[in-house]
Order: sequence, then structure tokens, then C-alpha cells
Amino acid sequence: MTVFTCASTGQSITLLGEPKISGEAKVWQTNRNGYLAKIYHNQTPEHVQKLAVMIAHRPKEPNSHLNHISFAWPKSVLKDSQGNCVGFLMPEIKEGKELIDIYNPKRRKDFKLEVDWRFLHTTALNIASIIEAIHISGYVLGDIKPQNILVNDRALPSIIDTDSFQVRNPKNNKVYRCLVGSEGFTPPELIDQDFSSIDQTEVHDRFRLAVIIYQLLFGGQTPFGGKWIGAGEPPETNDRIRQGLWLYASNSLIQPVDNITIPLEIVHPEVQRCFLRCFNDGYKNPNLRPTAEDWVKALRLAVNELTICGKVDSHYYSRTYGKCYWCDRSTKLGIDIFPGFARPKQQSAFSVSTSQPKVFAADKIIENVAIGGQIHTLQGHFSYVISVAFSPDGKILASGSCDNIIKLWDVGTGRVIYTLKGHSYWVTSLAFSPDGKILTSGSGDKTIKLWNVTRGRQIRTLKGHSEWVRSVAFSPDGKTLVSGSGDKTIKLWNVTRGRQIRTLEGHSEWVRSVAFSPDGKTLVSGSDDKTIQLWDVTTGGQICTFKGHSGWVTSVAFSPDGKILASGSEDKTIKLWNVTTGGQIRTLQGHSDSIRSVAFSPDGKILASGSYDKTIKLWDVGTAREIYTLQGHSSSVTSVAFSPDGKILVSGSHDNTINIWQVGSSSNTATSSPIKPTQSNVPQPATSTNIYFSFCLYIIWMLLCVLFWYSGLFGWSILIFLGGMVTIVSLASG
Repeated sequence: MTVFTCASTGQSITLLGEPKISGEAKVWQTNRNGYLAKIYHNQTPEHVQKLAVMIAHRPKEPNSHLNHISFAWPKSVLKDSQGNCVGFLMPEIKEGKELIDIYNPKRRKDFKLEVDWRFLHTTALNIASIIEAIHISGYVLGDIKPQNILVNDRALPSIIDTDSFQVRNPKNNKVYRCLVGSEGFTPPELIDQDFSSIDQTEVHDRFRLAVIIYQLLFGGQTPFGGKWIGAGEPPETNDRIRQGLWLYASNSLIQPVDNITIPLEIVHPEVQRCFLRCFNDGYKNPNLRPTAEDWVKALRLAVNELTICGKVDSHYYSRTYGKCYWCDRSTKLGIDIFPGFARPKQQSAFSVSTSQPKVFAADKIIENVAIGGQIHTLQGHFSYVISVAFSPDGKILASGSCDNIIKLWDVGTGRVIYTLKGHSYWVTSLAFSPDGKILTSGSGDKTIKLWNVTRGRQIRTLKGHSEWVRSVAFSPDGKTLVSGSGDKTIKLWNVTRGRQIRTLEGHSEWVRSVAFSPDGKTLVSGSDDKTIQLWDVTTGGQICTFKGHSGWVTSVAFSPDGKILASGSEDKTIKLWNVTTGGQIRTLQGHSDSIRSVAFSPDGKILASGSYDKTIKLWDVGTAREIYTLQGHSSSVTSVAFSPDGKILVSGSHDNTINIWQVGSSSNTATSSPIKPTQSNVPQPATSTNIYFSFCLYIIWMLLCVLFWYSGLFGWSILIFLGGMVTIVSLASG
């Protein structure tokens, strides 16, 4: 049994089991859970110095919030009994598959990995994001290859063999070079060069990254493969790279193979442009190759444009391409590299999968960005989405729209559970009761409705306001409901009896937003009179008035501890107020148009704001600094809400859609990874084809009934009548 000493802690590290041979070293399991030991065959002073720099200058982990290890970075030097450095301790990457196992269809099949094109897109995006973080820290990977990238079932990659990176000591600029490279991943300017004498840059990594992304998106195919149409024998891969030969080079001697080569045009146009920039423009001028950051931007757009096929549940394609390439390809070749199940014509709100559990399940996919993750879009409303709200357990999302309709969505599947109809004008505000059993809605029809969430039925209608009901909210105990209206009043209602308790008057213009404090003792209201008012719930008395906005106050929200109040305004600002003193804490500026909605994260550390400038901004409440701007809506953002666990943010917009954003650590819960529904998830009206066919069948059915009746076969006539009715109703309903 071999024992070494961890230099940073002084603890004994025992090597366990049998080692794995890794080039110039052996990798061992250790007695320290979650860590491996890499022990060099022949330690050199260069190794020691390089490790010291890496340990002292670790890149920022982009996925600490996801409890994920993005790179197996050296943790500490390991020393033998004589005090000599023999290797290092590093985190163990568990449950990851090599990248080639993910993108190669045959290997996927061998390992029974059910991976779809969306998973591969997201993996590519996440790899680019990690490499961007490494480049920001001044490191060059030098040898990017599939064997050095492991991917877990959430499409989160981890890069191993990091000690082969090119490292620059920031103190004296000494460079510890990357001495290895891989065929097919080496840029043309470095082929046949002596790596031990070359200081590489991130420009060289750009080429390698593009090859990795190409293989991910095109079924493991290489950009340098294809049919050779030149004279003589086809050149080797490195010779093709050296000559700038690839599938889409101008006047290329390499051509796509009919029905085999997956065409470039199926990916998003921005991704196409990145490939062309890298292999065409970048061949002549390497600095023109897209950076890792460029790839992140392009791939995020690409992921957002992916939609699920209406025929096969595992097929995703880009809306920019317009049709499912994978269906066409499998029809021509008889081989489907993304095999799945044929979709039924109609699916219920709750469905049970008959497939085996997925090893790499699509509903676990997340992006490895700290905040502001992948957009998932829910479509189904026919007009502006004005309000969105999560149920207390995070499993149901409610949306209210200018189409006068409320929709309840299953967050786990993205499917509509119920469509609630009853309002005669816009649905302006929604709120769930604390137990999640009741949903309340305010409307431009001047009424408030209470709905049974389980049954999707209306319980009662509350009437009393003389103008639009602009905002509704439940008290923390669920017994009281508050409503703010265009009639300048606030009303408190008894939820059980459906009766009005009292009316609060004090604003001189519309009341646009109301909210209860976490303890339920205080009520806040924001108004078009540019003020915010605090009210005592028990007495109905006004406590104080906050003044400071120069425009309508459109949204108000209490922090979870009740100490801070946030207000959004038409004046394009957000203000934070001290609830106890009534003093203004600070003003958040950054939006270029009116703020329409503000919401605190459950831990109170982040504030989200939605604006008419089409963006959502996330703010650090403690520092008042902007963290991220989320872009994805094509029109005004009207409502934002956090999931109860704070991992997801949802937004409603005038573009008629609801976007779901990953903003925190994900786990395998109902709210962790919503899928993007498409029109196939939304109940569709009967098509004209079905109606026409049903009419023809109706005529035939009537003739048969009459024929059997007059023939004296009454029993047969009745059976045909009943069977025909069932068939026709089924067909007519799609």
C-alpha cells in the first residue's frame, strides 16, 4: 500500500486499487472520497513548477452553482516520504461518458444512451462556455480531443488531463508548453511543428473547438471527410487540414456523400457562419476564427430555435431549417441515428412513458452558465401574456393573457393541463393560494375569479370593483385576498365566503400592483399616482407613503424576510426601500424602457425585473449591481416569477409566449428542467381533412344503416349505427 502526503493539508493520501495508465502517469483511486491521485512515471522540475502555477491560479469554476466539476484541476501536490513531488491530487469526475460515446451513433447504441440533437447542441454550448472560462484565465488547452472531455446525463462536460494545458506564470511570464496534439484537431499552421518550441494561443484552440462542435452536431462526422474528387489517392486528414480542404471550402476537392453526409444547412445560420469563419476565413487568417464566446452566443441562439418533431419524440430540428431532417434521412437510409417512438396524434395532459428509463434523459439537460440559462418557450396563447405565476410546489405554471384565457401548464412536460375560460376581457393578474389548491385571477372585465386547480373549474366570481382589476394576491395564510383596481381602490376579500371585508382608499390614480408582506400584517400598493403605500391589514389604516418615482409604479414586491420592498416604474428604474424606516436604499438603473414586473428570488439575494425593452434583468440585491440580462422575447416583458426553489425564472411577454429560464442549480425535480413544448403539445382544432373524411364516412354509414334496416336486419343496423358514431366522433376530434 502506497501512501503520499498532501502538501496543502498534510493529510496522508493512500492509493487504492489498480491504476489506470494515462500517458506519462498513472491515475489511482484514493482514500479521500471524490479525489484521484495522478502519479507521474518520471517527475521533472518542469512538472513541479507547472503544477505550482496551476494550483495557485485556478480558473473560476463556471458551474459551482450546479455542484459540477468543469475541469479536473490539480488540487494539491503529492509528496513522497523524502518530500519529493510525485504527482498531484485532483477531483474525480464521476458518471461521465467520453465525448465520442455521446456523438457517435454506433457507440450511443452500444451504451444504450438515448441522446437527442438538443442534448448534443447543449453539450456543444457547455463545452464552449467552459473553454471560454479557461481562456479568460489565460490558459491554452493545446490538446482538445474527445477522450479528454467527459459528459454527464445533464449535458454538462468535464475536461480532464488539465495538466497538459499550456500554462503561463503570471508573475514572470514563463510558459510551460503543451507538448502533445491530436490528428484532426491540430490547426494548419501547427501541423508538423515542434510543440516544445511553440507558445500557443487561444487562437489555436479556436480551431480545435470548432472541430469538436462539428462532430457533436453532425453525428460524429468530421468536417474534413467526404468524397475525394481530386487526382490520385485521397490525402490524409492532416494534409487536408494543411491545404484548407473541407466540405464547404470554395472549389473544394472534397464533396458531400449523397444521403450520408449531414448537410451544414440543417444547423442554425449563426452556427453555419461560425464554421465558415473558422475553416474558410480562418484558414487564411487564424485570428478570424470564432472565439469560444462567439460559439456560446451562436449555439445559444441555435438551442433556442430547436423544436421537437411532430412524428418522432426524439427528433429535434431547427426552426430555421423548417422541417425534420432526421425523419427525411431515416426514410432514405432506413437508419435513424436518433431512434425514438412515433408520436400519437393526441396526447393527454398527463402521460406515462412506455419506454425504458433513459440513461441520458433529455429532461435533465441544463446549460452550464451561472445565471441566465437556456430558454424554453411555451406557446399556446393567441395574444399578449400579461401574468405568470408558479404553484407553491413548483409543478404547475399559470399564465393569463389578453385572449381572456388562463392556462395551467405542467412544468415537467411543458404541456397544458387545463385551459380556464370565464373572463370576458383580458386576464391581468394571477396568484396561487399558499396550499396551491386555488388560483385567483383579476381581469379587465372588473371581476376576480377563484378556480379549483385540481379540477380546472371555476369556484366563484367576486364583484365589487368599478374598473379593471389590475392586481391580485393571497395573504400568507390563504384566508384573505387583496385586489388593486383602476378605480383607485384596494379591496380585501374573505376567500372562504367570497365576501368583501373592506375597501382601502388613498391613491389618486390606478392601483397597478398589490402584495402582502411575508407575515401578512402589512399590505403594499403601487399606483399611477407615482407613489407606494403601506397599509395595516388589520385596521385598514395607511402606515406610510413612499415617494421617489417619476412615473407610474407598475410593480411592487416584498423580499422574503419582509425587510426590503422593491418597486418597478414607468420611469425605467427599480427602487429598493427599507420597510421599517420608509427610506430609499438605492435605485437600480439599466432598463431602457418601462419596468412592468419585479420579483425576488426565494432566498432574497436576486431581484428579477421585466421591461418593455424586451429584456429581463437579474440584480444582486446586496450590491444593487446587474448580474445578467436575459434576452429572448421579441416584444415587451410583462411578468416575471421565480419557481419556489429559485432554480427557474419564468417570463410572460407581448410576443404571446412564456419563456422559462434556468437561473440556478438544477436537480431531478419537477421544476428542474422544463422541456420546450411545440404546437404538437398544444391541443389542435380538427383539421379540414378530418372533417371532410368524417362527412364522407357519415354518408356511407347512413346508407348502410338504411340498407340493413329495410332488409330486416335491425340488430346489425343498430350495431353499425353505434360503431359509426364512435368512429366519426374520434376522427372529427383529430
